[in-house]
Amino acid sequence: MTPQEKHTVLWNTLVINKQITTPDGKVLISDVPFLVRRLVNKIVASRERYQAVSGQFKNPIRWYHVAIIHYLECSLDFTRYLGNGQALNRITTIVPKGRGPFRSFEIGAIDAIRLQGLDKEWDWSIGNTLYLLEGYNGYGYSKYHQINSPYLYSGSDHYQVGKYVRDGVYDPNAVSTQIGAALLLKTILEDNSLK
Repeated sequence: MTPQEKHTVLWNTLVINKQITTPDGKVLISDVPFLVRRLVNKIVASRERYQAVSGQFKNPIRWYHVAIIHYLECSLDFTRYLGNGQALNRITTIVPKGRGPFRSFEIGAIDAIRLQGLDKEWDWSIGNTLYLLEGYNGYGYSKYHQINSPYLYSGSDHYQVGKYVRDGVYDPNAVSTQIGAALLLKTILEDNSLK
Protein backbone atom coordinates (compact mmCIF):
# COMPACT_ATOMS: atom_id res chain seq x y z
CA MET A 1 0.00 0.00 0.00
CA THR A 2 1.39 3.41 -0.94
CA PRO A 3 1.42 6.23 1.63
CA GLN A 4 -1.30 7.95 -0.41
CA GLU A 5 -3.48 4.82 -0.27
CA LYS A 6 -2.90 4.55 3.47
CA HIS A 7 -3.97 8.18 3.96
CA THR A 8 -7.08 7.57 1.86
CA VAL A 9 -8.03 4.63 4.11
CA LEU A 10 -7.39 6.74 7.23
CA TRP A 11 -9.45 9.58 5.74
CA ASN A 12 -12.37 7.27 4.99
CA THR A 13 -12.40 5.93 8.55
CA LEU A 14 -11.55 9.18 10.38
CA VAL A 15 -13.52 9.90 13.53
CA ILE A 16 -13.05 13.17 15.40
CA ASN A 17 -12.58 12.37 19.08
CA LYS A 18 -14.57 14.11 21.79
CA GLN A 19 -11.39 14.80 23.77
CA ILE A 20 -7.63 14.72 23.55
CA THR A 21 -6.24 12.81 26.52
CA THR A 22 -2.92 11.49 27.78
CA PRO A 23 -2.43 7.71 27.89
CA ASP A 24 -3.26 7.82 31.63
CA GLY A 25 -6.57 9.61 30.95
CA LYS A 26 -5.76 13.24 31.76
CA VAL A 27 -7.92 15.49 29.57
CA LEU A 28 -5.85 17.96 27.55
CA ILE A 29 -8.67 19.27 25.31
CA SER A 30 -12.23 18.67 26.45
CA ASP A 31 -14.29 19.46 23.33
CA VAL A 32 -12.39 18.67 20.12
CA PRO A 33 -15.41 19.07 17.74
CA PHE A 34 -16.08 22.55 19.13
CA LEU A 35 -12.42 23.54 18.74
CA VAL A 36 -12.33 22.21 15.16
CA ARG A 37 -15.44 24.23 14.24
CA ARG A 38 -14.01 27.37 15.91
CA LEU A 39 -10.76 27.01 13.95
CA VAL A 40 -12.60 26.46 10.67
CA ASN A 41 -14.69 29.59 11.31
CA LYS A 42 -11.51 31.57 11.93
CA ILE A 43 -9.95 30.14 8.75
CA VAL A 44 -13.03 31.02 6.68
CA ALA A 45 -12.97 34.60 8.01
CA SER A 46 -9.56 35.03 6.30
CA ARG A 47 -10.45 33.14 3.13
CA GLU A 48 -9.63 36.08 0.83
CA ARG A 49 -6.06 36.25 2.12
CA TYR A 50 -5.55 32.55 1.47
CA GLN A 51 -7.12 32.88 -1.98
CA ALA A 52 -4.65 35.70 -2.73
CA VAL A 53 -1.87 33.16 -2.15
CA SER A 54 -3.40 30.11 -3.87
CA GLY A 55 -4.40 32.27 -6.84
CA GLN A 56 -0.74 32.92 -7.63
CA PHE A 57 -0.23 29.36 -8.84
CA LYS A 58 -1.38 27.58 -11.99
CA ASN A 59 -1.76 24.24 -10.21
CA PRO A 60 -4.94 23.41 -8.28
CA ILE A 61 -3.68 24.20 -4.75
CA ARG A 62 -6.76 25.42 -2.90
CA TRP A 63 -7.14 28.31 -0.48
CA TYR A 64 -7.92 25.87 2.33
CA HIS A 65 -4.63 24.00 1.79
CA VAL A 66 -2.81 27.29 2.42
CA ALA A 67 -5.06 27.99 5.42
CA ILE A 68 -4.46 24.59 7.01
CA ILE A 69 -0.69 24.96 6.66
CA HIS A 70 -1.03 28.45 8.15
CA TYR A 71 -2.79 27.00 11.18
CA LEU A 72 -0.27 24.19 11.61
CA GLU A 73 2.84 26.33 11.17
CA CYS A 74 1.71 29.73 12.49
CA SER A 75 -1.43 29.23 14.62
CA LEU A 76 -3.22 31.47 12.07
CA ASP A 77 -0.96 34.42 12.94
CA PHE A 78 -0.47 36.59 9.85
CA THR A 79 2.78 38.04 11.22
CA ARG A 80 4.44 34.61 10.86
CA TYR A 81 6.17 32.85 7.96
CA LEU A 82 4.28 29.91 6.44
CA GLY A 83 7.51 27.93 6.11
CA ASN A 84 8.17 27.53 9.83
CA GLY A 85 6.14 29.96 11.95
CA GLN A 86 8.95 32.43 12.59
CA ALA A 87 8.41 36.21 12.39
CA LEU A 88 8.04 37.61 8.87
CA ASN A 89 10.21 40.63 9.58
CA ARG A 90 13.35 38.60 10.32
CA ILE A 91 15.55 36.11 8.50
CA THR A 92 14.55 32.58 9.54
CA THR A 93 16.91 30.68 11.84
CA ILE A 94 15.24 27.25 11.80
CA VAL A 95 14.37 25.00 8.85
CA PRO A 96 14.03 26.49 6.33
CA LYS A 97 16.90 28.75 7.41
CA GLY A 98 17.82 32.00 5.72
CA ARG A 99 14.39 32.96 4.32
CA GLY A 100 13.04 36.49 4.50
CA PRO A 101 12.44 38.99 5.78
CA PHE A 102 9.07 39.37 4.01
CA ARG A 103 6.88 42.47 3.63
CA SER A 104 3.64 40.52 4.02
CA PHE A 105 2.18 37.17 4.94
CA GLU A 106 1.19 36.60 1.31
CA ILE A 107 4.72 37.16 -0.06
CA GLY A 108 6.18 34.84 2.58
CA ALA A 109 3.50 32.21 1.95
CA ILE A 110 4.20 32.20 -1.78
CA ASP A 111 7.90 31.74 -1.00
CA ALA A 112 7.19 28.83 1.38
CA ILE A 113 4.90 27.06 -1.07
CA ARG A 114 7.46 27.35 -3.85
CA LEU A 115 10.25 26.22 -1.52
CA GLN A 116 8.25 23.09 -0.62
CA GLY A 117 7.51 22.42 -4.31
CA LEU A 118 3.76 22.58 -3.77
CA ASP A 119 3.47 25.00 -6.70
CA LYS A 120 4.47 22.14 -9.02
CA GLU A 121 2.03 19.59 -7.57
CA TRP A 122 -1.04 18.73 -9.64
CA ASP A 123 -2.45 15.76 -7.69
CA TRP A 124 -4.59 17.17 -4.88
CA SER A 125 -6.62 13.99 -4.32
CA ILE A 126 -7.30 13.33 -0.64
CA GLY A 127 -4.59 10.69 -0.27
CA ASN A 128 -1.94 12.80 -1.94
CA THR A 129 -3.05 16.01 -0.21
CA LEU A 130 -2.58 14.35 3.18
CA TYR A 131 0.76 12.91 2.05
CA LEU A 132 1.91 16.39 0.95
CA LEU A 133 0.73 17.97 4.19
CA GLU A 134 2.57 15.29 6.16
CA GLY A 135 5.69 16.05 4.13
CA TYR A 136 5.41 19.74 4.95
CA ASN A 137 6.16 18.79 8.55
CA GLY A 138 8.31 15.76 7.69
CA TYR A 139 7.81 12.02 7.38
CA GLY A 140 9.61 11.17 10.62
CA TYR A 141 6.52 9.83 12.38
CA SER A 142 5.79 7.16 9.80
CA LYS A 143 9.39 6.52 8.80
CA TYR A 144 11.04 6.25 12.22
CA HIS A 145 8.23 5.70 14.75
CA GLN A 146 5.53 3.83 12.78
CA ILE A 147 2.74 6.11 14.01
CA ASN A 148 0.33 8.36 12.19
CA SER A 149 1.50 11.95 12.20
CA PRO A 150 -0.23 14.16 14.78
CA TYR A 151 0.30 16.98 12.26
CA LEU A 152 -2.48 15.24 10.34
CA TYR A 153 -4.45 13.21 12.85
CA SER A 154 -4.22 14.75 16.34
CA GLY A 155 -7.71 14.91 17.79
CA SER A 156 -8.88 11.84 15.89
CA ASP A 157 -9.08 8.11 16.46
CA HIS A 158 -5.95 7.68 14.30
CA TYR A 159 -3.52 9.25 16.80
CA GLN A 160 -2.91 8.75 20.50
CA VAL A 161 0.64 9.56 21.60
CA GLY A 162 4.16 10.41 20.40
CA LYS A 163 5.38 13.79 19.23
CA TYR A 164 8.42 15.68 18.01
CA VAL A 165 8.75 18.32 20.71
CA ARG A 166 11.24 20.29 18.58
CA ASP A 167 13.19 19.69 15.38
CA GLY A 168 14.71 16.20 15.53
CA VAL A 169 13.64 15.48 19.14
CA TYR A 170 10.93 12.84 19.51
CA ASP A 171 9.16 12.14 22.81
CA PRO A 172 7.16 8.87 22.75
CA ASN A 173 5.09 10.04 25.75
CA ALA A 174 4.17 13.52 24.52
CA VAL A 175 0.66 14.12 23.19
CA SER A 176 -0.06 16.74 20.56
CA THR A 177 -2.85 19.16 21.40
CA GLN A 178 -2.71 20.83 18.00
CA ILE A 179 -5.72 19.84 15.89
CA GLY A 180 -4.57 17.74 12.93
CA ALA A 181 -4.84 18.83 9.31
CA ALA A 182 -7.17 15.97 8.36
CA LEU A 183 -9.80 17.10 10.87
CA LEU A 184 -9.81 20.66 9.53
CA LEU A 185 -9.80 19.50 5.92
CA LYS A 186 -12.68 17.07 6.51
CA THR A 187 -14.77 19.75 8.22
CA ILE A 188 -14.14 22.23 5.40
CA LEU A 189 -14.86 19.71 2.63
CA GLU A 190 -18.06 18.49 4.29
CA ASP A 191 -19.42 22.06 4.14
CA ASN A 192 -20.09 22.50 0.40
CA SER A 193 -20.31 26.28 0.79
CA LEU A 194 -16.63 26.44 1.76
CA LYS A 195 -15.09 24.66 -1.21
